[in-house]
Amino acid sequence: MVKTYSVRNADRRSTHCAFLYFWNGTLQQGKVWDLSETGWRASVKHPLPAGSEMTVYLALPDRNAYKYMIVNMAAVCWSDGHTTGWKVSHIDEAAKSRLDQFLNGSEED
Repeated sequence: MVKTYSVRNADRRSTHCAFLYFWNGTLQQGKVWDLSETGWRASVKHPLPAGSEMTVYLALPDRNAYKYMIVNMAAVCWSDGHTTGWKVSHIDEAAKSRLDQFLNGSEED
């Protein structure tokens, strides 16, 4: 099998945070391993097909707690069993600002 790879537009920050998404009518939880302003790599309980699009809630550290932020639309770019690569398709300005703050280390982990 031949895999297609592409160059990332942004560096990814290593992290260990949860995310939530709806798949097949149920709320699912996954774990983000690295994150950038344009996407992330995560593990999921049930394999997801590449091309799947959905709203995602990322649980980013915010001082001494984790707070969810919404990614209006994200797409699964690649899937290898329970490991997936995601691309941000649409995110509002407030969420993008929150994500940028986290990625630039403006908040405590």
